[in-house]
Amino acid sequence: MTYTCPMHSEIREKQPGDCPKCGMSLEPLTETSSSVEYTCPMHPEVVQEHSGDCPKCGMALEPKESTKQDQENHELQDMTRRFWVSLILTVPILLLAMGEMVASEQIANLISARWFVLIQMLLASPVVLWG
Repeated sequence: MTYTCPMHSEIREKQPGDCPKCGMSLEPLTETSSSVEYTCPMHPEVVQEHSGDCPKCGMALEPKESTKQDQENHELQDMTRRFWVSLILTVPILLLAMGEMVASEQIANLISARWFVLIQMLLASPVVLWG
């Protein structure tokens, strides 16, 4: 049997006693008290009843046991959005950089070298810092 603190659900003990954080007595954990437990892949001692981020390292918490139902993966959605925004910002950088090698005289007539570098920096900054 497993015992848990009513105030700190991450506390799990094999025997009854007091919570090391708040001093409340530990209660037996029943099957109905939590349907799915989430834990950090890097810190297995971190256990929560809801998905979120690990308080120690910031990684996304994973279900302890795999479920057959498909759940929304917020981390995947966020990374997909970052990928597409970064791709959209990277294509003009590629065209500017390769265009300078192919038609350097035509580009030099359109844009000064200072503006050319500034435009590339402005497009690359969100990709490097956020993407």
